[in-house]
Amino acid sequence: MNLRPILDKIIIKIDEPEEQTAGGIFIAKAQIDTIMEAEVMAVGPGKYDDKGNFIVPEVEVGARILVNPNVSESYEISDVKYTTIVEKDIVAVLQ
Repeated sequence: MNLRPILDKIIIKIDEPEEQTAGGIFIAKAQIDTIMEAEVMAVGPGKYDDKGNFIVPEVEVGARILVNPNVSESYEISDVKYTTIVEKDIVAVLQ
């Protein structure tokens, strides 16, 4: 991937949710509004806060995170769907 995010932007790839449950029930993609797991693909350098301090993002490329998909911007490049978020939108980092 040749994307370089600016400021505190983080590019992620959201894992596609299961479309069918173990019991055989199909889930419509439009109905999935829960916290989702994603992989961090690229991280911007950071940004300055109100006091002039430079804040570097705490996540690194390759980290697995939980994120709310409703607070992001999604786009497709070479048939791969990417999403851009800012660090404050990350719910948790999986370890």
